[in-house]
Amino acid sequence: MNRRSFLATLSAGTTGLLLPPHLSARAWRESLAPQKITKIETVRFDPKLEVSGRGVQWMWVRLHTDQGLVGTGETYPFNEASESVIKDLQWHSWAGKLLDTDALEIEKTWERIFRQNAFHVTGGAEMRALSAINIAQWDILGQAANLPVYQLLGGSMDKEIRVYNTYTNARNINGWTLEDDMEKIAQFLVDQGIGTMKFCPFDKAGSRNRGEYISSREIEESLEWIRRVRDTVGVELELGCEFHSWWNLPSAMRIAEAVEPYNILFLEDILLQDNMESYATLAQHTSIPLVISERLATRFDFREMLEKQSGSIAMYDLTWCGGISEGKKISDMANTYYIPTMMHTAGGPILWYASVHLAAAITNLFYVESVYPNWKERYPFFFENVPQVENGTVKPPSAPGLGLQFTSGLFERDDVIVDIIAEL
Repeated sequence: MNRRSFLATLSAGTTGLLLPPHLSARAWRESLAPQKITKIETVRFDPKLEVSGRGVQWMWVRLHTDQGLVGTGETYPFNEASESVIKDLQWHSWAGKLLDTDALEIEKTWERIFRQNAFHVTGGAEMRALSAINIAQWDILGQAANLPVYQLLGGSMDKEIRVYNTYTNARNINGWTLEDDMEKIAQFLVDQGIGTMKFCPFDKAGSRNRGEYISSREIEESLEWIRRVRDTVGVELELGCEFHSWWNLPSAMRIAEAVEPYNILFLEDILLQDNMESYATLAQHTSIPLVISERLATRFDFREMLEKQSGSIAMYDLTWCGGISEGKKISDMANTYYIPTMMHTAGGPILWYASVHLAAAITNLFYVESVYPNWKERYPFFFENVPQVENGTVKPPSAPGLGLQFTSGLFERDDVIVDIIAEL
């Protein structure tokens, strides 16, 4: 290797990327030339569109570059609000700040948009939109570098990415309901090699009482769902409990004490996420790990959870927390406390892709959420190569970027609504 080739290769290495063997150093430099954003689109879906019996609740953001690349991100729900954020073309607009900028400058873009957002109140539609933009930028970077996102992040295809399956009556298998078919559900998941299920045995009582109180009878009724699983498959199926933040602190303490004998894997979002002192009190009351919370956004929100020792597992949603960049930072920060992380993926297919890529690159992964009917039945309507769960684990695609392979003719459908938000 001559001096010029060595310096070119070294320069490529300073980006944190490995030089693909099929590219010369010159081709590598050219492939990572600035990717000027020339067009911003949103993709929404007709409310009447149903896939496998359910509507489509997510929105995509597509960034086009002058080099011909298109990166796609995603967020959900309240899509009109998120789209309106991107449509704001005033002097302070996000779209105005994105056009004609380099899509590869991911950190610079994130910081600029976040600071504007935080100045005008953090969170909500602005954070969902920023999350989608960030995911789209990582998709572009991977395509430009001709590498999958997980590899850009330093991840490994050999990483064992464990999944659990979330089960609600709205996300069911074969039409089975939790009330009538708990035994079938438990046995099916075990037979599929999926060794962990998350479900919501206390939500009926929470909805009935608005989380204000739970009686002894209601506790027994809720525990019966857990007993039915244990009686069917024993400990072959780990159980996590989701609570959708229904409860007040005294009720949460009572519930946590009631489930202690059943070796529950975790208790997720049993309180709202806005008071970490209350969570710290609950954490001292139970030995069951507390999961908090896909409802937190950015590392700044998770900082308080970690400092106050409010939970044992940090869970985030990449389409809400600030995107792939922020998910990686949250995981790394949690790791300094020896706290594992999980990923919430109950949204759309690009969230699933992005989460699997990031999961391959973090060293404190607990689980990635999965929903069997989503990756098995719904997501293949949109993509040809949806990552599939096998024996309780999943792997990211090896294609460049997020590896999204859209189904043929998807964007020509009448119920797929593509809007140009801004264009040079």
